[in-house]
Amino acid sequence: MNLVKIGQFLKELRNRKGLSQEELAEVFRVSRRTVSRWETGRNLPDIVVLVEIADYYDLDLREILNGERKEKGMDADVKDTVLQAAEYGNEEKSLFSKTVIGLYVIALILSVLGIALSRLGLTGTPFDFLAGFCDGFVLITLLIGIIHAGLYRTKLHGAKQKILQR
Repeated sequence: MNLVKIGQFLKELRNRKGLSQEELAEVFRVSRRTVSRWETGRNLPDIVVLVEIADYYDLDLREILNGERKEKGMDADVKDTVLQAAEYGNEEKSLFSKTVIGLYVIALILSVLGIALSRLGLTGTPFDFLAGFCDGFVLITLLIGIIHAGLYRTKLHGAKQKILQR
């Protein structure tokens, strides 16, 4: 797959519609910089956005991935499969986001509690233990979040590559 060819094709499609990068970014709810990265071949849109782009320009998804127009339209079964895969990815991403946000909220509350205990000058075994627990939970939550986000990103990238290689 030639990312530069795909990017040039996307730029050509945008120019045919007479849109600026900013205008196209608004259509797909992304930044202008993201559109620029697509068009220079540094990045590909997410699979959901690729399907939206195909619909917007009335193209087959394979045409975008090949970087050129074909005569045939997208087969309905292929489109349904891609949309189902995208929906699955979105559900997984949503669950991941809710889990991480929940952990970070708990970590924030415990962090504030730890700071409050420290500022109030409460000392003694139970308070020291509680402050230490708060600090430990916050650090562990941050580490888990960083590791989990990295693994999720790698997994998502691998899944995209498998889909795009077919």
